[in-house]
Amino acid sequence: MDAGVREGQLQLANGRRVALLESGRTGQPLVLALHGWLDNGASFLPLAACLEGIHLICVDLPGHGLSDHKSSPYVFTDWLDDLHQIMAAGGWSDVTLLGHSLGALIASAYAGVFPEQVARLILLEGLGPLSQPDEEVPAQLRRAILNRSRTRERASSGFASLDEAVAARCKVADISPEAARLICERQLILRDGRLHWRSDARLRDLSPLRMSEGQARALMAAIRCPVLFVQGEQGFASLTAQWLARRDCFTQIHRESVAGNHHFHMDNPLQTAIVIEKFCHIR
Repeated sequence: MDAGVREGQLQLANGRRVALLESGRTGQPLVLALHGWLDNGASFLPLAACLEGIHLICVDLPGHGLSDHKSSPYVFTDWLDDLHQIMAAGGWSDVTLLGHSLGALIASAYAGVFPEQVARLILLEGLGPLSQPDEEVPAQLRRAILNRSRTRERASSGFASLDEAVAARCKVADISPEAARLICERQLILRDGRLHWRSDARLRDLSPLRMSEGQARALMAAIRCPVLFVQGEQGFASLTAQWLARRDCFTQIHRESVAGNHHFHMDNPLQTAIVIEKFCHIR
């Protein structure tokens, strides 16, 4: 880990601990970074090395990285409560929220619910909460319940080496081996001579319910701060259609693209940092 990055943790009001990585210093513009599903705060380390003049705090969301697991299921709206507790425990307000993938969905919804807490919003490969048509609700609930049963029955034998874990991660995600290694190094624990995922297995449960598109649009319309939406040129193709359908929800939004895949902020951190610094009026 870079010498300029420090480990830290917060204790939430409910007693759970949230781990974090921190770079920069107090007094610089504060950017709170939220990672993607099954990633952790280390996914922002390449970006931290390129950002200048920013106090960057990268949390491990509950159930990820070095943070405590939750005793309840991982439901999307509860991520907003987790973030609100994190903000309170850190004593932070009027911050810039930076989110990648799931982190972008959380950050955008939070900015609509608590607009007074967010000065700027930076969304990497995510644009508002996932939604679904009303008629798909019965099938979604069925899939979620059956998926939870499989999660309870699933057992993992672990990995013989870090390389084996990295290869497994690359098979199921749009990510380079170098980026996967950074995430895996923080996401593994040695137990009985084998490496096992630290992350909570229940994170793999399907969401039982998603918002309607009208509900998602209402949340985005409630955002009052400037918004930067950044896509990877080889990222999730569905985001282009989503941008066309949702851009009218935002009062202040700017769109950029950066060369790279879904994890472009890890593989192309310098260009990502330039875009972010311009948006934050630092460069």
